[in-house]
Amino acid sequence: MQDWSEQHGDDGAWRQQAASAADNAKSAFDAASAGVKQRARKIAERQKDAGADQIDGVARAVHGAAHEIERELPQAAGFVEDAAARLEGLAASMRQRSIDELLRGLNNFARAQPAALFGGAVLAGFALSRFLKSSTEAGGERGEQN
Repeated sequence: MQDWSEQHGDDGAWRQQAASAADNAKSAFDAASAGVKQRARKIAERQKDAGADQIDGVARAVHGAAHEIERELPQAAGFVEDAAARLEGLAASMRQRSIDELLRGLNNFARAQPAALFGGAVLAGFALSRFLKSSTEAGGERGEQN
């Protein structure tokens, strides 16, 4: 009885062909994945810029909320103004940094200061809700005047 290598030819040549095919497949996969990664980075950069624009819009809204509550709660208005300034700084930082830098920074901050992250989110939500409430009330008053 013949063994496999005698029936199908040189075992070393077959292994070399298989290795070459595997290398070709790996190269093709690497090239395709590099293209996908590049497209994903471009999309992430556009989303990062759009996020920075959104944060700028929230900062403007928070400034407006601070102005609205300034007469009733001047100390709180100062905190809200400070939050708006921090949001503006965040938007500027987002525009200047790469996606990788932003992810590392956010991860480090969340681990080091989870309470600050949560507190900032709550404060921004409160300020935004006040602003939206005052905008809705002002819109209703204009509608009644027409």
